[in-house]
Amino acid sequence: MTESAFIKPERVVVDVLAYLSEVLKNGLKKDLQEHQILCPTCKGTGLAITNSVYGLSNDPDKSKHFPYSNQYIVSCQHCYGGVINLCEYCKAELPRFTTKCDCDKAKSVQYSLQLEKERESWNKAIKLEHDDEIAKGMGMYYSEEFPSNDGYFTEWEDFIDRWNDDHPDEEKPQYVWGTYSMKLTLDADSILESACDDLHEEAWSNIDDKDELQNLLDKWSKKQTGTETYYSDTKYAIKIPW
Repeated sequence: MTESAFIKPERVVVDVLAYLSEVLKNGLKKDLQEHQILCPTCKGTGLAITNSVYGLSNDPDKSKHFPYSNQYIVSCQHCYGGVINLCEYCKAELPRFTTKCDCDKAKSVQYSLQLEKERESWNKAIKLEHDDEIAKGMGMYYSEEFPSNDGYFTEWEDFIDRWNDDHPDEEKPQYVWGTYSMKLTLDADSILESACDDLHEEAWSNIDDKDELQNLLDKWSKKQTGTETYYSDTKYAIKIPW
């Protein structure tokens, strides 16, 4: 078979201006909020041009790896729909994937909001003594002040010793948060539904003794160790036994 001669791609220029002039003849309306401006990069259009370059293995000209391209219009990577948000405190432009500024004023406000949120959680929390049966049944406790194990600890002595070592001259906290835990569980219905994905429509309905499978899964799951995972729970505040 005779190899066909290489035909170089034909470069054409799309008349983008004519199209955009027609569809955008009345311009783009932007209802800017107080702390917003038009993106200076795309001039508020929300558009940018990108290149998809490529090469051809049978191209006799090897001077460039990717000599050809297809240009097309994409969303501007500096804004959302042609609009940039500004920090309400320092007026700095916020990056596209950022909603909070790192200026001193913004960080101070965020810290105050966090304190208020923690205060609300504290006011709603059920206060327990450390030797309360509910507290003892938790197995773990949580505090942002505990520097190890992402703030989770099991022994009060560990927490108290670390606090005294790290904060000898600071006011002692009175409470830490409780926790709840989750273990490995398997759902027979979900497993069977997934197994029947490629079977006929009535397959799942024709399966008998689903409860038997669930009982087997429950027994197997109970044998597993090391899967228990703890999460902080602001429903309970546990008093620290200083």
